[in-house]
Amino acid sequence: MTYFSKPKFVQLAANVATALFAVFLVVQILAAAGAFPVSMLWGGRQTELTVTLRLTSVVAAVILGVFIYIMRYRAGLVGSMPQPMWIRIAAWVVTGYMALNTLGNFASVSPVERLLFGPLAILLTAACLVVAASPTNS
Repeated sequence: MTYFSKPKFVQLAANVATALFAVFLVVQILAAAGAFPVSMLWGGRQTELTVTLRLTSVVAAVILGVFIYIMRYRAGLVGSMPQPMWIRIAAWVVTGYMALNTLGNFASVSPVERLLFGPLAILLTAACLVVAASPTNS
C-alpha cells in the first residue's frame, strides 16, 4: 500500500478538496449576488451580470455542493460501506471535470482565473485524483 492510498491520506485529500470546493462554491454565490465584477469569472469574457449568469452561478454552486458530497463519500467520511459503484464512477467524473476546469481557468482572459483560480484548481484536481484512485475499502 502506497502512502497516497492510506485511508488517513485519502481522508486528508478529501478534506482539502472539500475546503477548495467550498471556496469555489462561495465565489459562485457571491458572483450570483453581484459582489464582484462578473469579468472575474466565466472566462473573463462577460461584461454584464445577466439573470442567466446569476442562475448559472447558483446552479454551479449546487453542483459544487454535490461534488463535495461525492468526494467525501468516496473517502469514507460520509455514507455507507461498501460504497455503491456510482460513487466510485462519480468520483472519477468529478476528477475529470476538474481537470478540464483547470485548463479552462488557465485559458481565461481573466487574470483572477489564470493566476488565482487556476493554481487552486490544480490543487483541487490533485486532491480529487487521490480520492478517486483510492482503494475501494478506504
